[in-house]
Amino acid sequence: MNARAPLKILALENCWEHAHPDVVFVPECFAGYEYWMVFTPYPLMNDRYENPTIRASHDGINWQRVHGTPDPLVPPPDAREMHHADPELIYNSGYLHVVYATIHRRTDEITFNSMSCTNDLHWSKPEIFHRDVGAVSPTYQIDGDVLHEWFIRLNENDLTRSELVHRYGPDLASLGDESKCHLDIPGYVAWHVDVLKVGSGYEALITAFPVGCDQTARTRLFHLKSKDEFSFTLTNKNPIIKPSLFGWDNRMIYRSSFLKDSDGSYRIWYSAASWGSHFGIGLLEGSLDSLNETTTYPNALAPVLPYLERLPGELEGRLRYELRRHLPSRILSHIPTMFFKHQQR
Repeated sequence: MNARAPLKILALENCWEHAHPDVVFVPECFAGYEYWMVFTPYPLMNDRYENPTIRASHDGINWQRVHGTPDPLVPPPDAREMHHADPELIYNSGYLHVVYATIHRRTDEITFNSMSCTNDLHWSKPEIFHRDVGAVSPTYQIDGDVLHEWFIRLNENDLTRSELVHRYGPDLASLGDESKCHLDIPGYVAWHVDVLKVGSGYEALITAFPVGCDQTARTRLFHLKSKDEFSFTLTNKNPIIKPSLFGWDNRMIYRSSFLKDSDGSYRIWYSAASWGSHFGIGLLEGSLDSLNETTTYPNALAPVLPYLERLPGELEGRLRYELRRHLPSRILSHIPTMFFKHQQR
């Protein structure tokens, strides 16, 4: 099952469309809340608004702005050809850390940046701790005194050669040399990753798109396990979440975050988009083969009304995608560039 509607999370002045969620659970509470989420607002795929934003919750469903925290946490870069993306939360020893990427659209140069705060919510200034090319979706887990980092390095010349990379060290500023991980999702290219320490091993959610498709559509979410930090294998060849046939998430399943309870059940916050380029963050709970939504609605039409109201734009978005995929390049060259939306990182 897919969530019938995204969670109602408000950001900016009146924005309900977001991507890149990452959630941490602090049972003893941090600044008065058990759940913390970082995400990027992404109205109509406008990356000038794709800036790390913080929300907190007592139940993981109802999210609110926290007084004293800048909103967004980070403003957009001054240079128009750059934008932020892929935020991640780390909670450790009374500190909440936010890591995010800043991307140069034309060169694919990327920096990983970090900032942190304690219960007083006085955030430090962002600091660059890593420079790279083609690196996306950093994710972190702490095991004792060791901080583990994974990210996807995209090979823009041959996406099938993109790889999952691992580094580790005592802290963000001291991560060592990278190692390539073993990752095999037959027929798919990995794009975004979230890793969770579970018992003596790790579990991961990886968003991947089919070989032959581009990154802007048909991505699915896969679950993998690892006994160490380097070799991740599928728990099922089928995705646990895929685009719906009709609804707010019918184009792509995007970066997702998850927690696992002591009884083995999961809570998965997944971002997704429709053909009309509207993003959102949905929530599913349960076992991996029986995920369900927890949100209740007054009637059957309530969750789908927003989608129905923008149905013409949704149909147009699907048409644009199919034209771009199937029309010969000589014909596409005569169609104005503005007719097609930019590819999304």
